[in-house]
Amino acid sequence: MAAFNLFKSDKIDLVTLPKPDDTIHFFKAVKTKSEKFWTDTVPNKRIYGFQIQRDTKWRPGLSDIQIHDFEKTIGFPFPTPLRNFYKTMNGLTKQGMNLYGSDGTPPAFRSVFYSYPDDIQLVKDYINWIYNATSVRKEDLENVDISKIFPVFQHRFMLIDVPDNPILSMYGDDIIYWADNLSKMLANEIFSGAIKNVSDF
Repeated sequence: MAAFNLFKSDKIDLVTLPKPDDTIHFFKAVKTKSEKFWTDTVPNKRIYGFQIQRDTKWRPGLSDIQIHDFEKTIGFPFPTPLRNFYKTMNGLTKQGMNLYGSDGTPPAFRSVFYSYPDDIQLVKDYINWIYNATSVRKEDLENVDISKIFPVFQHRFMLIDVPDNPILSMYGDDIIYWADNLSKMLANEIFSGAIKNVSDF
C-alpha cells in the first residue's frame, strides 16, 4: 500500500534529518520538519492508500503517566523507542485520506498514526488481526518465543521483544521486514524521495 506519495505544490525542498537513533531529539526533528513538509502537500489522486492531508499537525506528546496508562491498556510495557515516540507526538490532528486512485469511490478517512486514547480499539483490532491471520494465540507468545507486536503506522508493526525493535510490514499473514528501527521507518514513510542525507536511512 502506498503511504505518503504526495505532490508538492512547488519544488520539493530536501530534508536533512539527525541520525535515526530513536531518541527524543530525533523525533522532535521529525515532528517539526514533517509539519512544515505537510503545509503545501496535496494528495496524489492516482494512488490507493491513506495519505496525509494538507496542514496536518502532530498532537502533543503524552506524559509518563499517560504512557503508563497506555501500556496497561495494551497489556505490555513499551520499549524505549516507542516511549520516546509517544512522549514527542501522539497521532495527528487530521485523519489520513484514501482517494482510491480517483476511481469514483468516495474518499475514506482513518487514523494512520495511532493516538491514545482515541485509537485504542483500532490498535487492539490490528494486533488481533495479525494473531488470527497467523494462528498465534496471544497467551502463548512467551512460550513459543514470539515477540509481541505494536502497530505504529498503518500496518507497520514494531517488534516489541526484539533488540533494536525493528519494523515489519504485516498485512494479515503477508509479512516482510520493513525497517531497522522506528526512526528509519518514520523518516522514509513521511519524506520518501525528499531526504538529503538518504544514506543514513
